[in-house]
Amino acid sequence: MTSRTRLNPEQRRQQLLEAAVNVFAKRGIGRAAHADVAEASGVSVPTVFNYFNTREDLVDAVLQTVESFFLDFAKEYHQQDCALKNPVSTLQKHAFSFLKMAQQHPDLVTIWLEWSASVRDDSWPKYIAFQDKVLDIIEPTIQSGLDKGQMISQLSARDLARILFGQAHPVTLAYFAPNPPIQDMMKFVQLGMNALLGIQEQPQE
Repeated sequence: MTSRTRLNPEQRRQQLLEAAVNVFAKRGIGRAAHADVAEASGVSVPTVFNYFNTREDLVDAVLQTVESFFLDFAKEYHQQDCALKNPVSTLQKHAFSFLKMAQQHPDLVTIWLEWSASVRDDSWPKYIAFQDKVLDIIEPTIQSGLDKGQMISQLSARDLARILFGQAHPVTLAYFAPNPPIQDMMKFVQLGMNALLGIQEQPQE
């Protein structure tokens, strides 16, 4: 008889958190509970409470997971040396990769979409704080494009970043439609970015 692998506390917490993300995506931020996570993980309800003492703790952990994922994703593009040198290319690559996230990480994206529309007192301030962190990452790239004359706008880089991030929502929602027209969506995103940011045609090197 083989003995069951025993998880250490860090591994167990990660297991429960991964199950919680799946549960929250299916049941929603306002409905998912410890019992749902316990059932999905195959553990007792007290075990879940042992790692997440209250429902608020559980919600915070899930939202923090979503936040960390999106921030790391943005940093992957905008905190490279080439980001400020090639702002237009950086923004386009970020946007096109963003389109694919609904397919690659549907649970995280589903929670993000609900969170972005949950204007309740308990979750909305946290979302605004998260959004500001995303804007902090994107804004310098847009500012570089404005400074280089690759983009032209009467709006500030911050305002442009805020609008650009806001446009990610309807585009991502469209990805959840049956058989989404990916190529058409990519073209729509590119044309929309060009119009919003006043992207100028780049000279051939």
